[in-house]
Amino acid sequence: MKHLSILILSLSLLLGVSSCKNDNPTESTPKPTAQKPRVKVPKFDGDKAYALVEKQLSFGHRIPGTLEHKATKDWYVEQLKAAGADVQVQEFKASFLGLEDKESYNIIASFNPKNTHRIMLAAHWDSRLIAEKDEDKSMQEKPIMGADDGATGTAILLQIAKILKENAIDLGIDIVLFDAEDQGDSNGAQTTWCLGSQYWGKNPHVPNYKATFGILLDMVGAKDAQFGLEGFSFANAGEIQKKIWGLARGMGYSDYFQNFKAGQITDDHYYVMTHRQFPMVDIINMPKNPTTGETSFGHYHHTHKDNIDIVSKRTLKVVGQVVTAVIYKESDGSF
Repeated sequence: MKHLSILILSLSLLLGVSSCKNDNPTESTPKPTAQKPRVKVPKFDGDKAYALVEKQLSFGHRIPGTLEHKATKDWYVEQLKAAGADVQVQEFKASFLGLEDKESYNIIASFNPKNTHRIMLAAHWDSRLIAEKDEDKSMQEKPIMGADDGATGTAILLQIAKILKENAIDLGIDIVLFDAEDQGDSNGAQTTWCLGSQYWGKNPHVPNYKATFGILLDMVGAKDAQFGLEGFSFANAGEIQKKIWGLARGMGYSDYFQNFKAGQITDDHYYVMTHRQFPMVDIINMPKNPTTGETSFGHYHHTHKDNIDIVSKRTLKVVGQVVTAVIYKESDGSF
């Protein structure tokens, strides 16, 4: 993923127009609407999410077209089915960084599939083929583990799937694990990134798929992570972003969910919004330089330092608890 400066989305606005033919309309008492009972937000276990990060790394590099990648995919499907989801695997071919037509898989796990009120939770699960930012030039052409960049977002969503199995929710949830997100050319076109979400956006698992809103998790497990207001989310999903950050800060997590404006990132949410036309918020670690005020990716980004050593159980707990709170509060109308 890399910075962008402009996003153009075709947004449809539904305008309600009322008319009155009586100069003195009769007042009527509005009928009271029944409110849903408030639900208890389940606890999110950061230790269990951390173990799910470790499990993913145990398979090896998650490069599309490799045996390790396929084994990881099979494990995801197994975990999501065990959580009670309806699981679809969307196969497509991805060409990237000199490789052609590599088997790639988007994984979609749907909970309460008949519920028309739906929220999409997403992350990418592949790890990068190269480490072009590594200080050791001899290691730059070798694949990285992608502990934070790939495995943490996926781990949180797998743990939320387990929570959904154990705690009924009156809401449709679609967990989408996008493949081939992190194989782009740093010096090339923006369309070389996020191949899985581009494919899914044009070929959704359900015809004309729409969600009320979506949340994307990307690099959400590093120690001392800072989640600023990512630019495309701010411009196109600002109200949802504001509510998520307000909820997180109200939960005592203002050291993680900070109110500075971050850069615009070509990430999976960009293509979801572009193709499916519903708001989606990117929760992504973009630390702010205290001297310059600029935001950038963490020091480990696209290097071999992106390993289990940078992952924090506390950060996983914070992000997982916030997302869990969002969906359960959305289910009872209190979000």
